[in-house]
Amino acid sequence: MGPNPLLASSALGLAGAGAHPFVALTRSIPSLKFGLRMRYPSLSLVTLLTLTACSGGSEPGSPFITPDARVFADATLLPLDAGSLDSGDDPVDAGPADSGMAADSGPSDAGATEDSGLPVDAGQIADSGTVPPPCALDLGLSDRGLFDALLLCLNDSASTGPEQVLARDSFVQTVLSRGGFPIVQGGEVTFFYVRDPAFDAEDDKNTAEDYAAETRRTPIRVAGAFNAWDPDAGLVMSPAPQDVFHLTTALDVAGSDRWGYKLVAKDDGDADTWFSDPLSKRFDYDGNGRISIVRGGVSQGHLELLREVQATQLANQRDVYLYLPPGYETSTSTYAVLYMHNGNNLFSEAQPNSAPASWQADQVFESELNAGAIAPFIIAGVPNNADRRDEYTHVPDDTSSGMAGGAGDAYADFIVNDLKPLIDARYRSDPRRQATGVMGSSLGGLISFYIGLLHPNTFRFVGGMSSTFDWGRFGLSNPDMVQTYQAVSSLPGRDQVYYLDSGGGPPTAGCSTAAGSGSDNYCSTARMRDALVAAGINTFPLDPDVVPLSPAGITIMHWWTPDAPHNESAWQARLHRAFRLFSRP
Repeated sequence: MGPNPLLASSALGLAGAGAHPFVALTRSIPSLKFGLRMRYPSLSLVTLLTLTACSGGSEPGSPFITPDARVFADATLLPLDAGSLDSGDDPVDAGPADSGMAADSGPSDAGATEDSGLPVDAGQIADSGTVPPPCALDLGLSDRGLFDALLLCLNDSASTGPEQVLARDSFVQTVLSRGGFPIVQGGEVTFFYVRDPAFDAEDDKNTAEDYAAETRRTPIRVAGAFNAWDPDAGLVMSPAPQDVFHLTTALDVAGSDRWGYKLVAKDDGDADTWFSDPLSKRFDYDGNGRISIVRGGVSQGHLELLREVQATQLANQRDVYLYLPPGYETSTSTYAVLYMHNGNNLFSEAQPNSAPASWQADQVFESELNAGAIAPFIIAGVPNNADRRDEYTHVPDDTSSGMAGGAGDAYADFIVNDLKPLIDARYRSDPRRQATGVMGSSLGGLISFYIGLLHPNTFRFVGGMSSTFDWGRFGLSNPDMVQTYQAVSSLPGRDQVYYLDSGGGPPTAGCSTAAGSGSDNYCSTARMRDALVAAGINTFPLDPDVVPLSPAGITIMHWWTPDAPHNESAWQARLHRAFRLFSRP
């Protein structure tokens, strides 16, 4: 399977916000050009630029390449001067032309360049008097208009297969960066599916739903809350070239129901196979795994996925979960954001790569919200990966599992300079520090305190549950997190709020200064609490069980649940306390 065609989708949020081309290049789409060249080696650079320009908006007078599309094009062109082109490409000047497009001072594939700065290939857009080919999508259209244009491209006998595939992929990227799938417009809903493993990745632990050619046979249908979950109720998706399936149907989505649904195909034995719509923007988890959602609910929140968000300094990528609170889509409010680590364990044990149990953070949130104990906010759940011990730690250490650690600065850069700008550009988040927090458990708590220390102007709230504050001294003599905080003299003046807790308890002889004393990091958590208090951070809640918490100027909250284990279920049981401190009503 080739590179994932959704690679650029996370970058489009920045482009859609009018990000500077250099930022879009260095932070968002450095590998997009290479992915496109690998997936479509037969297409010219000109065709790639014309068909892949993606935008979050439109501009009068620029019907086919919008300002944001120019950012995308610049980001695609800039690396080319470094000699990364194959022998069939022309060198491209990375400097912007008068029009805002990246200009090519040399001959193009077709030997001509218009004043717009965009090289003209056969059949390309030359000026407003030239009719573009069907596969040159007008990205200034609405999502529904763009869908209609894609169907014209797919059904045009003069369009080549590679051109159709590239137009299809650009359409998917653009819609994912904007309203998302399914497309809701004018009392109708358009469902869209691409029968290709690159567009149908594993999205839960239910292996019965995983992609296989023999379980994606036609007819492919839509079944959900709107048709009593009946796959034979007539909602059959129509096939189109390039493995596209689509269905537009009248559907009233003005009510409070989220309209959950799944797609239903046939296997090679003609039995129904149910699977979540892999492109759906909104989703949740139930007893059968991932369930797609048409719209956000009024009484219940939902999850969304930022796909393959690039971490610049770490040189890797990951999907990031967003929990949006009830009423998000029907309001115009802005929301605080809590960045939480180990995001693959936050919402359901059905999440890919999750622990056996989950924090059920969305359920805890809605219980607290309904009780009036918190104000609504957004949760950004950042999954861990195989490098968790490196990314979640500030210094190296030698443990029973071997040497690891020390990539915490690069991980912090990912959260602050890659992920947060993307969320702030794409969602109605409140970007101010007083509305931004960071939190995790175990090593996730450790890195949360480190990120809060590095970036006090970004995060006011810092939370850690059963945090591994001793890291650095298990087998080496590096400073642990308590010592790192003790070395900072300006803590009280930073105006930050700290939450820390643990289960377990001290050893029989009491806590000592030895790393790892006590269970569930009880002793190191107590050391961190004492260090913060000694620095002057000493305003605790008068009663942590009374909501709303008081006094108004709380700066620290510490909680201990004796003998609680070190696992997700224990953190779920205490999570409401951190939520109450982060977002008081």
